[in-house]
Amino acid sequence: MASKPADAPLSDRRTTAGPDGDQIFAWIRDLTAFSARGTQTLDDHRSVDYLLGKFADFGLTDVQVQEADSLHWHATRSELSVGGTPIPHAPVVFSFDSGDGPFDTGKGSGPFSTGPDGITADIVDVGEGQEDDFAAATVDGKIVLFNLRFILPRRALLNAGKFVYDPHGSIDASDLDTANPYLSNFEDVVQRAIAQGAAGFVAVLADYFDSHDIRTEYKADVTVPGLWVTKKAGEQIRTLTAQGVSAATLRLEGERTTTPARTVIGFLPGVSSDTIMVQSHHDSAWEGGVEDASGTAEVLALAHHYSQVPQEQRPKTLMFVLMDSHWTGYQAHQKFVDTFITAPGLPRRIVANVTLEHIAKQAEVGPGGGLQVFDRPEYRGIFENVSPVLKSVIDSAVAAHGLERTVRLDADELVPLMGELPTDAEFVFAAGVPTISLISGPLYLYDRADTLDKVHKPDLAPVASAFIDIVDHLAATPSDRIGN
Repeated sequence: MASKPADAPLSDRRTTAGPDGDQIFAWIRDLTAFSARGTQTLDDHRSVDYLLGKFADFGLTDVQVQEADSLHWHATRSELSVGGTPIPHAPVVFSFDSGDGPFDTGKGSGPFSTGPDGITADIVDVGEGQEDDFAAATVDGKIVLFNLRFILPRRALLNAGKFVYDPHGSIDASDLDTANPYLSNFEDVVQRAIAQGAAGFVAVLADYFDSHDIRTEYKADVTVPGLWVTKKAGEQIRTLTAQGVSAATLRLEGERTTTPARTVIGFLPGVSSDTIMVQSHHDSAWEGGVEDASGTAEVLALAHHYSQVPQEQRPKTLMFVLMDSHWTGYQAHQKFVDTFITAPGLPRRIVANVTLEHIAKQAEVGPGGGLQVFDRPEYRGIFENVSPVLKSVIDSAVAAHGLERTVRLDADELVPLMGELPTDAEFVFAAGVPTISLISGPLYLYDRADTLDKVHKPDLAPVASAFIDIVDHLAATPSDRIGN
């Protein structure tokens, strides 16, 4: 059979077998065995070595690790009691930024401590933490109690969608108000508390399931100590304060250190040095089956697939990138952009970015307050700012491979409203690279509950196949016609 011309989409002339869902899941299982793959940890080192080995096995070239100074924050002790009653809790990671400088300068290394006796002060409940709530309270020298609220419900993303794929009518109005934990009122409330002299804070996870084991992404300038408590623990505190108990003791000790983040990079050269970048992040706060062993394994699936395509049938070079520091300030992402995108005279020009994150099962807060997980895909978005022709390619790939509950979103419209692209592609997107970024935001995303069983295994091969179709068309599209 005659081969298709080199400028035809690779999907029209594909000779390799499609992605194997069992193999993708096996890679996820391997990665989750490196539990808590956070920057600086031993398992972060092991996962990097594992990924380097996979890139080498696939025959990628110029395989390398790029290091960037990032941060490690570790609590050695925390306590919370109200009127002598112990309250279950967890430390707010990267709170108590009381070092010599802000973390993102790498100068904030060293120990932190509330002292041997902790902080004992009145606890002041500011409810939702709005300006009016603070105006009605005196928090100087006190411990502030507030409700942490998630502020990006599924409904908002679906309403903003330019294309929604739900052929079986599975979208349920009853769960559209569930919000993912990425965007919250945390920064606004905590900065109000700090500005008014609060000695510390306790954040009640009011929209969460019955867990305080949440580790959100890095937040800057949180100069006072903070703790998470569950909704039930928050009710316990409020019951005590309603009984006239106001004194609370908060203790937090630990250490922060400057530490290298490691990004794994490999290439498959093509006919042109114009380059399509395929990205995820390999680090995790916990076991991270969904975030982001699943995204990392999808990148491996695409790297494996294209390694079997002869170079003369790859119109553009392919670059596979597995980032670090997603949880600790994105320093690795910034250094990558400085090195491979914005530096002058580069041998390769990155003309498109594809980012893959979070192949997840849907979850809700269950009737008893626990986590209820369903054997169906979490709602997911594809943020993009590519040409109308490529928008149609995305829609067709989603439908052809049955990626139900997927919404395509115009990144150029939404980013000014949201303040940033809410995916791992933010820094590449901000540098001007046309981007197609798949992500979902299940409720457990930042929690210890993000274990291997939360991965929606039936979607692993279809997601890879859909994005092979998308990458094929990116490769066949003239570079100056990829973006909007």
